[in-house]
Amino acid sequence: MFPASSPGHVLTKICGLTSLADALHCAAAGADAIGINFYPKSKRFHPLEQAALWLQQLPPRLVRVAVLVNAPDAELHRIATSGLIDVLQFHGDESPETIAAARRFGLPVIKALPLLPATTAAGLRDWPADALLLDAHAPGVYGGTGHTIDWTHAAAIVKALAPLPVILSGGLTPDNITAAVQQTHPSAVDTASGVELAPGQKDPSKVDAFIKGTNPGPPLTAS
Repeated sequence: MFPASSPGHVLTKICGLTSLADALHCAAAGADAIGINFYPKSKRFHPLEQAALWLQQLPPRLVRVAVLVNAPDAELHRIATSGLIDVLQFHGDESPETIAAARRFGLPVIKALPLLPATTAAGLRDWPADALLLDAHAPGVYGGTGHTIDWTHAAAIVKALAPLPVILSGGLTPDNITAAVQQTHPSAVDTASGVELAPGQKDPSKVDAFIKGTNPGPPLTAS
């Protein structure tokens, strides 16, 4: 998923996909990646057996990210070696040792972490991941809450961790994505609930607006 296709370009990941139609629309709209949630307790859970029916039909440029939460070793192995996944994203209580061990599959690894008031760049720097994802903290819930994070805090983390890629998540919508990107300067952004009609069902118009808002280009000037 990294690096970005061009300097200054922010990558866009649409998470919680459950259908080929939604995935193809994301690709056509310009998304760089999609996320498939393999956590059984998630309201966007999509079993590998179902995802396998359509993941191979996607354009090669669209990165397929497996979203995992405290996955048992056997399940992690099954997903990572399926040939259907390009990136592993760990969104649970995994330890640095678990993340390091996951690199044996030869796939890029993302570790999602809640952005707490006490979070510092020094405390994040040693994670053995290819990228970190900053998300909102909600006790007992692993992402997809729709809650925003402190963008000022996130911007400081992004700057301090450079050149390590940082993905901004947490309550991002078509209405706030441009402001979020301009304030935090992340490598990528990630949304699930912000572009949905219902959990796991995307709203095409919101997907379009979100992706357009991620990289809006310079403002027009009067001639």
